[in-house]
Amino acid sequence: MRVAALLAMACVFEVVVAAPTVVPCTGAGPLLVEVTLGGKPLRFMFDTALPGDGRIDEEVAKELGLASAGILPTDADGGGIPLVKGEKFGFGGQNFDTVTLWSVPLGAMKQPAEQRIDGAIGWQLLKGRVYTVDLANRKIIIDDEPLKDAGAPGVAELIAEEQSPSIPISIGGVESRATLNSGNMMGLVVPNAMKSKLELTKEPWVSGKIGNGQSIKRARLKTPMTIGGVTTPMTGIEFLDVWESPNMGFLAMEPFAFTFDLKNQRVRIMEPANKPKAARYGVAFDAEQSPPRIVRIFDLSIADKAGLREGDAIKSINGVEVKTQQEILGAMKAPKVTVVVERDGKPVTVEMSRE
Repeated sequence: MRVAALLAMACVFEVVVAAPTVVPCTGAGPLLVEVTLGGKPLRFMFDTALPGDGRIDEEVAKELGLASAGILPTDADGGGIPLVKGEKFGFGGQNFDTVTLWSVPLGAMKQPAEQRIDGAIGWQLLKGRVYTVDLANRKIIIDDEPLKDAGAPGVAELIAEEQSPSIPISIGGVESRATLNSGNMMGLVVPNAMKSKLELTKEPWVSGKIGNGQSIKRARLKTPMTIGGVTTPMTGIEFLDVWESPNMGFLAMEPFAFTFDLKNQRVRIMEPANKPKAARYGVAFDAEQSPPRIVRIFDLSIADKAGLREGDAIKSINGVEVKTQQEILGAMKAPKVTVVVERDGKPVTVEMSRE
């Protein structure tokens, strides 16, 4: 996709609140930010992979009467993405006279009011600024303090020609760059072509499907990943042919905070010192198997640290046998759970708490 035309469009802004500005994010999944556009309150997702100023649901754009800003060309045949011009856009005390947004179908008006997402903020909206997307603490911090420690572990160069920001990553000893994509609600996704290069604990297993029916296959590396020069305990990956290179989705980014220095074209990854209590245990089940089996343990989650393992067969939760997805989800709402699983033919009891 060619985005030069969009990125070249200027966005005039006026900083109203003195730095640092802390913008709280709502929701339990993607980072949601309350915004205003032409005086109307809306809810946007903050998407670290979205180029330019952002996007808006096409029906919402029509309802607001946003003027056309042309077409963003995407192919040689004249195809492209419609653009609209938004005036008086603001979030977290940051006010913009005008923004240029992709106008795309998001189905916002079909969503329940409390879940409705009207659009997304792009990672380059804060042009020339320095800001931190702290996924661990669900907030955005705008402080404009440049990253001075170039070359230090965790600090990497932002590559100017990339549409979306990426960071160096070593996956099982294979060096690459991973796109930072908080709008993708998966973990670290790698193309199937990388499989032959990686040392895995066992053959990948199916852990889900995407909308087009393509299977998501889960795997574990024999050695932890190094992200931006920072060694982590993370070993979980997903194989999926959607992107040509590794894609670091929300669940892989969630334990960290990412600082984007758009003044000096740098990005930093770090693990915040003070993290809130986890809102979920971090485990996914396949209830179509009998008994239900764990197909995914989120890296660094409560379930990961407690000792649950992918492949465990669920026998009971809090002393009650569970057989369906609804029964499992209901039982896992408890702030404390005792899970009995079968592993290698033997019962294993694991206790977990979100308190």
